[in-house]
Amino acid sequence: MALYWPGGRGQGDSADDPDLGSYDSNHLLDSILDELNLPNDAALSEALEVDESVISDLREMRREVDAAMLIRMHELTDISIVGLRNILGDRRRRSRFSEGGEEQA
Repeated sequence: MALYWPGGRGQGDSADDPDLGSYDSNHLLDSILDELNLPNDAALSEALEVDESVISDLREMRREVDAAMLIRMHELTDISIVGLRNILGDRRRRSRFSEGGEEQA
């Protein structure tokens, strides 16, 4: 499931809106590479057990870092989910899951 950021259509709370200028999946991926002492994105995709295209899409911001990816990163690095979200630049107090999901505190 991809994380959903509430938009300006009366959904959510403005305090939950991300500062998109600080959201950077590249910073998160580079931090994970450093933490695991991996040489490149191919090794990272293998460690995370995802296709290399997933890492490429994250780097190009064509895909959001979803909850499952955060959990895999946490399991590999022992960095807390909150810590990973901070590295990512996602400073919302709540995560919402798209399409019919319930709010998570």
